Amino acid sequence: MKKIFLMAIVAVFSFTSCEDFLDSENYTEANSSNYPVTTDDLNKELAALYGVLNQYTGYGNNQGLDSPWMINNIMSDDANGGGGTGDVAASAIDHLMSYGETMLDAAWHCTYVGIARANAIIASASSMEFDDTNARNQLLGEAYFMRGLFYLWGSQMWGNIPAYWDAAAPTPCPQQDAETVIYPHILADFLSAANLMTHGYTTMGDGHATKGAAEGYLARAYMFYEGFYKKAGELATASLEDITFGFTQEGCDATLSKAKVVELLEDCINNSGYKLLSDYRLLWQYTNKLTSDDGYEFVSDLKSQGLYWGETSDGNGNGNAEEMFQIQYMNSGTWNGNTGMGFINYLGLNCGLRSSTDAEGRANGGEEHFPFGQGWGWGVYNPNLWDDWSDSDIRKTATMMNGCSDKNGGTQEIAVYFITDCAEETALYNKKVMSIRCKEAYKYGESDAYTWWGVYRKNNTSSAATSGNSMQCDHYADYPLLRFADVLLMHSELTGDATNMNKVRKRAGLSDVSYSWANIKAERRFELAGEGLRFNDLRRWSGKDGGTTCEAAVALERQNGARVNYCGTWTKMKHATVGWAQRYADTDGFLRIPPTQISAVADETVLTQNPGWLESEASEWVMSAPPTL
Repeated sequence: MKKIFLMAIVAVFSFTSCEDFLDSENYTEANSSNYPVTTDDLNKELAALYGVLNQYTGYGNNQGLDSPWMINNIMSDDANGGGGTGDVAASAIDHLMSYGETMLDAAWHCTYVGIARANAIIASASSMEFDDTNARNQLLGEAYFMRGLFYLWGSQMWGNIPAYWDAAAPTPCPQQDAETVIYPHILADFLSAANLMTHGYTTMGDGHATKGAAEGYLARAYMFYEGFYKKAGELATASLEDITFGFTQEGCDATLSKAKVVELLEDCINNSGYKLLSDYRLLWQYTNKLTSDDGYEFVSDLKSQGLYWGETSDGNGNGNAEEMFQIQYMNSGTWNGNTGMGFINYLGLNCGLRSSTDAEGRANGGEEHFPFGQGWGWGVYNPNLWDDWSDSDIRKTATMMNGCSDKNGGTQEIAVYFITDCAEETALYNKKVMSIRCKEAYKYGESDAYTWWGVYRKNNTSSAATSGNSMQCDHYADYPLLRFADVLLMHSELTGDATNMNKVRKRAGLSDVSYSWANIKAERRFELAGEGLRFNDLRRWSGKDGGTTCEAAVALERQNGARVNYCGTWTKMKHATVGWAQRYADTDGFLRIPPTQISAVADETVLTQNPGWLESEASEWVMSAPPTL
């Protein structure tokens, strides 16, 4: 185990791109005896801590498939792996299977680098003298928030994982039980963060965690804990015992109740300053001025009102008033492995129209596909989502680009070409994140200004495309991890009061509905589609050890038989081995712990593989190629 955590601890000072975040002479030689010394040092460490979020999509040349938000989206019933016949990892994630010995190594690495950095900051901030108590509490609260976030992601991906909360990891550092040990610490971290931070202390949308974000994440973690581990069922009516923390931590109360979680959500709703944007479409970059003014018909009514992504008093765009916590990107992305890829929002590339050519030699992404650009075609929506979603809900076409009306019904937005190597293709793309173009971009080559971002940068800044490949790397839109709409929906789900759910519906032009568990489930599915939350919602609604008949397993199995295009031919989706319901029952939705970590420890009393991923069962979970359909 020492090898795993030594890498993470050393990375507090030497991890990829630390020098960019931490302006110091030599961090590879820094240690706890000589660093940090000042509060300025701690703020530099905090910047490096936030930098780990970027590295989930950049570390180790993984290009997106180690990011929790991409993993959880593809694992849900609402998305396919997509891509091509050579994109085996994407298909494996979709089928709850694994591909290759190094799959998810980067996700594991980033999770523990984040934990190590957060632990180091918490230890230093707790003992260092500060001139400003509020500044000290804010910094400490942010570190608690980030530690809770990394443990939340790690435990949702892998379940029982190695865990520690001191400045340095013990040797060995064994797996801890997620339900009884790790989750109480996650909840305590978010509670400490909420209690220590103050509303408005940092600038909204500046990339820092806020009190409101901590309140929202506390509710998210609490609802997963009660739903998945405690099998509480409908939280609005469930009788939930208070959680008693068997440890003390600054800012953390002795117990946590459902009433306290609701109280903090209401504080967020009433006092945080976050709000719903006036129009759902303004959340997404396809409403930018360049694209809108070029005649993107879907947003012509917004153009007539002078409403654009990032350019109105509505507070939309990157860091908008509805984004409560996000991953931010910037124009410094390169193909240089660990040193630059994390600064690119790879979802724009991952989820763009499948490139290459079809049987007639036609490629997606040209002017006939305005405003959507090329990419790898991962994470396409499963047709069941399109079929289940009412056409009267504008969020449907604000979220899903329909590229094939003859198979998917409704109005075809563009006609995509089915590439000769496509796998699990549906022509239903994620408009929230996919590559977006403006018409001026068609004047330039892929290396210069392929996306609208690239054109804006070329015309309005002195910064050249650092990557030399605009099509692949000019993607800088924030990726929202928590939106205010989610907070409103969580409040309704916990209280059984439909008021806040109906605020979300009203923004979509829908009439009020009464509260029911079915209604709040549907509202979460449609409001948050394609944002990486659906899979863990299904898990918490099902409860641990739910088997093949639980809600998650049944929903996932619906993918079987769904219409899909394979290498240019329409056919039906099928699982690669035993079926989605069985794979969910076998794993409870947990991923395979990277075998490199198991091998490095070589001690089952310290680290052992998750159920459903044992070598003796490899015929059920090893994928060598996407299934031929």
